[in-house]
Amino acid sequence: MTNPEHMSVPLVIRRTVVHVLPVVLLITIGATTVVHAQVQCWAPRQSEGPVTDTRWARQLKAMNAAETIVKQSQDLLNPPVPVRMRTTMAANRDSPMDSRVIVRAYPEQTSVGIGIWKGECGIIPQADRLAGSIGSVSVFFNHISKNMFMGHDEIPKLTGMMGDYPEYNGWVVISKNGRLPWIPQTLSERLDRIGAARERALANWRRTMASRKVPDRAMIDRTATSLRKTDPIGADQYVENMKRLIAGFQAAQANDAARDVHLTKLLNEYRTYRASFTTQQLAMPAVWVDTDGSASKAMEAQVNQLQELSMDDQEKMGDIREQSRGLERQAVTSDHEATALRLRTQARDLLQDVDQIRKDHMEHAALEGEALRGAYELTNLKPGPAEQALAYKMDPTFPNRSQPGKIQVIAVSVSPLNEDDILQHPEHTARKAWLDRVKRSINYAALAALLD
Repeated sequence: MTNPEHMSVPLVIRRTVVHVLPVVLLITIGATTVVHAQVQCWAPRQSEGPVTDTRWARQLKAMNAAETIVKQSQDLLNPPVPVRMRTTMAANRDSPMDSRVIVRAYPEQTSVGIGIWKGECGIIPQADRLAGSIGSVSVFFNHISKNMFMGHDEIPKLTGMMGDYPEYNGWVVISKNGRLPWIPQTLSERLDRIGAARERALANWRRTMASRKVPDRAMIDRTATSLRKTDPIGADQYVENMKRLIAGFQAAQANDAARDVHLTKLLNEYRTYRASFTTQQLAMPAVWVDTDGSASKAMEAQVNQLQELSMDDQEKMGDIREQSRGLERQAVTSDHEATALRLRTQARDLLQDVDQIRKDHMEHAALEGEALRGAYELTNLKPGPAEQALAYKMDPTFPNRSQPGKIQVIAVSVSPLNEDDILQHPEHTARKAWLDRVKRSINYAALAALLD
């Protein structure tokens, strides 16, 4: 059977061949030109800060060179969707120390349909506020911070290698001789944290104790006298309740004193432990001794054992419960309402005594458990080698701020504008793959050549 589509072609050509071919050719060429132009379309560069100031001449030269290196990435110029590119150059307004160049790729519109392109090869001013970019290449010169490499933690996480250069938390670090912009936290610094926390705990507890007010007995008597005029039984009940409240305050005062002694002891133990090290030891990196967690498990087993009631307490609580049940039985058989009420009140008070025994035990166990954890927190902190450092801090001497004109460290990141957006939208997987290719394609050795 003849295909109807094949039959219609000669007819169309015979009638419009002169007009159709140029139109088809124009459309094809036009479409190709538009896509190609948008991939190669670079919006006017934007500047932030005094990048053209002569004091930033060395930085500006490095930024221009970095932009050229980034543009040489063929993968960057082959995004999964048509984009317009724009370079932003920024410099520190306060001193000619650090700067950065960021190349961003903008699709025609955002994921919610807001147009980003403007004119022949422009980007709307709100593009970055709208999170319009699908990815960026950032090259930072002497500009480093804890959040770049450690996030909320204090241990830089090695996330890969780009050639000869390590990547931490997504940032490729380039420096002379592989020097990293962080150093181990010292034993002194880690111990100081513990000391500050214990000082705050003691001060806060004493403020809490000072704010507690015991009910005023004169006020209780006045209130009870007023109630008796209309509700004698209610007045008696009020007085009983206030007596229990005062007794609770008095019992709490003893517990408060015990906690004050406990918190003071923790603080003194810290001071004693810190004083046991020499100045040289305190200046060494802090290391954690319990590397396999065995000491932690043993300590937690002790804490759990402390919470168990002793046999004496269990027997005492059993006897009190039996007394309470006996009073309840007497109340049931009593023909006198006032007597029955008194017996039930006594039975209830006995049960409260049982609860108080358990509460006192748990409070005492909690203090002892805190003491065990406090000792564990201290005694497992020791001075040690840098390769075993517990945590890190940014190196205040690198980059050296006394040499603001030198490019001492370069940090490079290739990332989507919002990682969560990629994870939540499977259709953006191609963009993530594109950025991965871009990251691998950058000439990091050429960037390293910009170091002084």
